[in-house]
Amino acid sequence: MQWLYDELVKDNHEVIMPTLPNADHPSRNECLNEIIKLLKDLNHKELVMIGHSLGVTSALDYIEECNKKVLGLISVSGFHLDTGHELNSYFMKEKDIDFEKVNTNLNNKAVIYGDNDPYLTKEIREALADELDVDPYIIENGGHLNESAGFSELPLITDILNSWEIN
Repeated sequence: MQWLYDELVKDNHEVIMPTLPNADHPSRNECLNEIIKLLKDLNHKELVMIGHSLGVTSALDYIEECNKKVLGLISVSGFHLDTGHELNSYFMKEKDIDFEKVNTNLNNKAVIYGDNDPYLTKEIREALADELDVDPYIIENGGHLNESAGFSELPLITDILNSWEIN
């Protein structure tokens, strides 16, 4: 989301917006290894990971494995369960996420989703918020909270970041 990148840079935050490998058929292990390379030298006490859809799963994998306290995670239309869609079913079946480790490694967390996401059932949308033990932010008629659903900007993300006092 270019808008978010621009907003964070304007506020003098260091931002990494990676393109994870093989977007059409990603490997969960390759994505994790790429994130590990990108974040290895960063101060995790100042690290906020913001992911959309399948990118949230990769962020969760990293938070689970890093064994460091991470400042926060914002999940936008994210999930951790197999949705049954061919596009990501193989990816999700590779492993389960250890939420005890994830929650131990996270200081702040937020889950945002549309109430009518065409890709995620209500149960799948609610499951991530339940595992992270947070009340989700639910966007009415938000769809998958992407550009095709009319969301090129989502100011709620910066509102959440500001509430965490990361500035």
